[in-house]
Amino acid sequence: MKKKFTYISIVFIALFFSIYSFLPHFLSKYNTKKTFNELGLTTKELKYDNDYFEYVEGGEGPVIVFVHGFQSSKNFWVPYMKKLNKDYTIIAIDLPGHGNSSSPKDQKYDINSLAQTLSRFVEEKGLSDFHLVGSSMGGGVVSIYASEHPDKLKSLTLMNPLGIDRGLRSELQLLLENGKNLFFPSSLDEFDEMALYLTGKKINLNNYFKKYVLTQMNKRYFFFKKAFKELLSSTPLDNVLPKIETRSLIIIGKKDRIIHPDSFEYFVELMPNIKAVRIENGSHVFVDQSFEQASDSMQEFLKENS
Repeated sequence: MKKKFTYISIVFIALFFSIYSFLPHFLSKYNTKKTFNELGLTTKELKYDNDYFEYVEGGEGPVIVFVHGFQSSKNFWVPYMKKLNKDYTIIAIDLPGHGNSSSPKDQKYDINSLAQTLSRFVEEKGLSDFHLVGSSMGGGVVSIYASEHPDKLKSLTLMNPLGIDRGLRSELQLLLENGKNLFFPSSLDEFDEMALYLTGKKINLNNYFKKYVLTQMNKRYFFFKKAFKELLSSTPLDNVLPKIETRSLIIIGKKDRIIHPDSFEYFVELMPNIKAVRIENGSHVFVDQSFEQASDSMQEFLKENS
């Protein structure tokens, strides 16, 4: 009887820790699915060759395609989707190797290569006459796409886009030069520091879920390390931006610590048909009041160009 009790106890403890370990994963998937369902968005796969994009799609009206940044996913756009899904058809993709999309063996992760992959997605979907929105790395990707496919677009929106150097060094780049990369945190303290650099504030998440996020990031460490190196090798957009004819909006966070905020002014200088909105307290990722300013500006711009 005692042996049986001990066996049952061991099974119970193992089951408890199994549930404890996987609970964040299940909760994350459940909450994501619930949010997309509430917004009328369906998760889909678009297969090409031996690989696939995962994306969400739904809503009615003019089409908006959203492209996220490095180490991010389509989920980044949920706050914006909540403001736009009643008036637009939303499409938000996971770029290759990000979110739930596959990682093609021959895929490169400089912004020009990713722009060609975005073009593949657009062609496979048969999209035309749509709005295109990109943030950070995604901003560089959509800039290249816009320069090559002006006939496809209604408008272009850039949020703190990557793509211009001019010798300006952001706070993150200065850390990189000293051997510290906040994109790859290895502790809860580094995780909090990364969040502070991205959003300008501490992230409201308990340590249990922070550890889960860290674990997920560490699983992809070698992949993202390689992708980051390729991203840094991207050719600057100095010769691309003057070719963009599409009506464009750039939303600039003046307190961006990831990309030097003055670099965004070169987009304004080089693009012939661009409107700039500067958010004084905006970080690389817009939150709270800066998010309201950014989303309102985007909403107004899209309405003017639909």
